[in-house]
Amino acid sequence: MINENKKAVKTVSLIIFATAFSKILGLLRDIFMAYFYGGSMENAAFATALRVPLVFFDIVLGAAVLGVFIPVYNSFGFDLKSGREKEKDEFANIFLNFVLIITALLALFGAVFSEQIINFMTPGPDYSDEARRLASNLLKILFPMIIFTGAVYTLTGVLQSKGEFLAPALVSAASNLGIIAYFLFLNKTLGIYGLAAAYLAAWLIQLITLVIPLVRKKYRYKFILKLKNEALIKAAKMSPPIMAGSWLVPAGMLIGLRFLSYSDEPELYIAAFGYSTTVFLLAAGILTYGVCNYIFPKLAQNANNGEEFAKIVKGGLSSSLFVIAPAACVLFALREEAVAVLFNRGEFKETIGLAVSTSRMLAPLAPSMLMFSAIEILNRVFYSKKLVTIPMAASLSGIAANLVLSRLFILNFNFPPVYITLAVLICQSAAAFILIAALKIKIGEIFDRDFLVNIIKIVLNSAVLLIIIKILYDIIGNSAFDSSLLKNISVGLVILISGTAVYALSNIIFKTNESKAFFKMLKK
Repeated sequence: MINENKKAVKTVSLIIFATAFSKILGLLRDIFMAYFYGGSMENAAFATALRVPLVFFDIVLGAAVLGVFIPVYNSFGFDLKSGREKEKDEFANIFLNFVLIITALLALFGAVFSEQIINFMTPGPDYSDEARRLASNLLKILFPMIIFTGAVYTLTGVLQSKGEFLAPALVSAASNLGIIAYFLFLNKTLGIYGLAAAYLAAWLIQLITLVIPLVRKKYRYKFILKLKNEALIKAAKMSPPIMAGSWLVPAGMLIGLRFLSYSDEPELYIAAFGYSTTVFLLAAGILTYGVCNYIFPKLAQNANNGEEFAKIVKGGLSSSLFVIAPAACVLFALREEAVAVLFNRGEFKETIGLAVSTSRMLAPLAPSMLMFSAIEILNRVFYSKKLVTIPMAASLSGIAANLVLSRLFILNFNFPPVYITLAVLICQSAAAFILIAALKIKIGEIFDRDFLVNIIKIVLNSAVLLIIIKILYDIIGNSAFDSSLLKNISVGLVILISGTAVYALSNIIFKTNESKAFFKMLKK
């Protein structure tokens, strides 16, 4: 058992580090975007145009590709001698071809109706016609990338189901390097239109980087279309509620963009929203998807093994909370330093009010990391159990709350635009609460005394951490946007190191399961 735990920790750690490497390169890409385009009209147009195809994919196919494909693919079993491996790969090819056809049709639709889509996304009177025209033209270039996105998602599911986690975690690293190279060498010449083409090429690069690990895992692509394939029919029946269950985050992005277009400075606040969500998704994604990508195939494989399934769920939830809770506390305390260190240079720094608005929007997003992680893990728990309507209900409830609150905050109460991320926090909290309540009802054995006590210990340790670093931060008294890069980094390191020490000591004192497991591994 100890060897299995060590192997699991090693695998998850590799996934997290690989994901972190790819995400950090993505952050570096966004840092260059902030440097060259700041809060300009071009930035707002590009952010809107880039968001649309990705959100279209997430809404129509994104979660269905992973949320449906992986459980159905793994339902064939793992006996290579039985020949079922060929059936699995045949289903993968049929599913992949189906996804390619759907995404190609979506790309055509998006290119033809790009102007109408942008007008719907940015109805605010102060959003300039020039920005709308530019966004429409950029959208024509960017929309076809969903074809590559669909293929990458599907083939990632194949690799994860075959036990290959490292390559999928690194898949975006090469593409991010390509975009960074564009900023360094071609941006001044080709400008924003060239950047759109670079993003399109980046998704193609991601697809190409999966070829070698797929060949190594003996997967062979074939163009097969069997619409009466039993596995495909099963996947199609599961898809609608799973698609709806994935809409919370992408819908939140669309709702934010739409209502921020009504603000008095839409380009500035759309830019601030983009940069703050970049930091949020980077931190939450690195810490969440390593766990999710590792446990989801295992959940699917053990869906009918109650004891093992409950063990995987409890381990996934407590380990993610153990890591994300302190990270959220540190990000909340150091949000101004984070924005200053990452973005506050070039055009970003020249845009008055952009840094302050970004850090204020980041404040509610820091605690949202906890909700994001819980939602992602619990969605996979319910998908594995074929309880697909529960994530759908949670997602739609959260979207409704976000839509109502955003309208009230921005249009009815005339609150500052930064309240748009408070709506995100509230809507994600509502969705997470629904999922946790459903988990208690449907799989109650997970909430045993040891699990609940351990969760309480982690929460208390994180509260202690937040209090200590807040006191320390007030003593230091840093003004991030007026301080040098070196000082901001120094303040961040002092807070981070002190916080890590406090959190580690607190976990040792309270004897959380994670701290005990760590010391057991050291003894071995």
